[in-house]
Amino acid sequence: MKAGMLHNSVKDDDARENLTNFVASRPVLLSVAAFLGAGWLWLIGPENDSVLAALQPYAPAVTSLAGSFLAGLIIGRIARRKLKHVLIAGGIVVVVVSLLTRFSVIGPAADQWVQSSVGWVSEHLDKMQSYIAALLPSATVAGSGLYLGFRRKRKPHHAD
Repeated sequence: MKAGMLHNSVKDDDARENLTNFVASRPVLLSVAAFLGAGWLWLIGPENDSVLAALQPYAPAVTSLAGSFLAGLIIGRIARRKLKHVLIAGGIVVVVVSLLTRFSVIGPAADQWVQSSVGWVSEHLDKMQSYIAALLPSATVAGSGLYLGFRRKRKPHHAD
């Protein structure tokens, strides 16, 4: 019983250390600093004769980009940790839906729902195109944050 408790304690300590390392990493610190600094500059606004007044027009864009990057970074970090569980749950859902369809439990109703969903999506796709195009820079930055959050840090090799 004590060995199990010790294992959980070591596991909790490792999780805390990993979280601390993640929060103290350069990408997180830089994106938080850019987000807070640009947000402050955007909301408060400097005096007209200060150096920061020249940067104020760029503050909304920097706030949006830094926030998107930070969100992508955090989502990537969570996804990396929970990917195994999500894949198992998704596999179970696919198997259950396949079995229910195979035994005609949800066959006609599911087919009708899919057809109506496809029709709705095709009707609203043109409206979404302009919205997505407006979000493209922010989505690109969020995608790079997602990549950096998802990747696993490699441990350096020590020459012995």
